[in-house]
Amino acid sequence: MSSDLKSGFRVWLDADSCPAVVRKIILKNSTNNSVPVVFVANRNIPVDFESELFSMVVCPKESGAADEYIVSHIGPNDVAVTRDLPLVGRLLEKGCTVMNDRGTLFDRKKIDYMLEERELSMQMASLGIRTGGRSDGFGKDDVKKFADCFCSLIRKRVSENS
Repeated sequence: MSSDLKSGFRVWLDADSCPAVVRKIILKNSTNNSVPVVFVANRNIPVDFESELFSMVVCPKESGAADEYIVSHIGPNDVAVTRDLPLVGRLLEKGCTVMNDRGTLFDRKKIDYMLEERELSMQMASLGIRTGGRSDGFGKDDVKKFADCFCSLIRKRVSENS
């Protein structure tokens, strides 16, 4: 992959569990701003979209293969979209910008807190204690929050690199 990017950065998507509506937002906005997008997954993700800015990397089906690919190829100026909390921590260590598919931008403090909360929930679950965590439903508010955050981030990054 060329380091001679017109936009100065790429968007990397941990695509295995990303909702189709989020994928469309990423592709449309990135194309409108001439930002390359790399989908990485353990299977081919169906996308009815063609552009020289879009690429799909299909990794082996072994656990963590897509995460390893992203970590080993992402650059410090790049943007990643993932809901995988341990992956978020690794990507932040590389200096890139990371957000999830619900429009949450991560920093070190936020991910450390979320990882601790996740660990506590797992420990409580192993003891048979239900924590009453939030639903995994993905609704219109989530889509709007993601679109607003992603589009704003991409516009800002493009203007910084102009």
